[in-house]
Amino acid sequence: MATQLKALPAKIEASIPEVVREVPWSTAAAAGSLVAAAFLLMTGRRKAALAVVVAGGAVAALDNPQAVKEIWDNTPKYLRAGQDFLLRAEDVVDDLKNKAERVRTMLSQA
Repeated sequence: MATQLKALPAKIEASIPEVVREVPWSTAAAAGSLVAAAFLLMTGRRKAALAVVVAGGAVAALDNPQAVKEIWDNTPKYLRAGQDFLLRAEDVVDDLKNKAERVRTMLSQA
């Protein structure tokens, strides 16, 4: 019986597909947390979804600290790009509003 128990882990490991063995546990945990957060968000549990995403992000950060450092260093650039995008979008909306007012004026005169 004891020899059968010792052989059990080897049998279990042999039955795991190679693709699953190649994926690091931290990547799987981070991806799983994103999927879990999506389900929580769809069910209306925003706070729980946020907590799960933060936990997954922390695991991903442990796996690749250099990427986190690059993101942190480039955060001002990302914020500036987002601000520029919002300013351009605001200009487009204002332009559309002005054109809509002109069309309304032309239609009311006709």
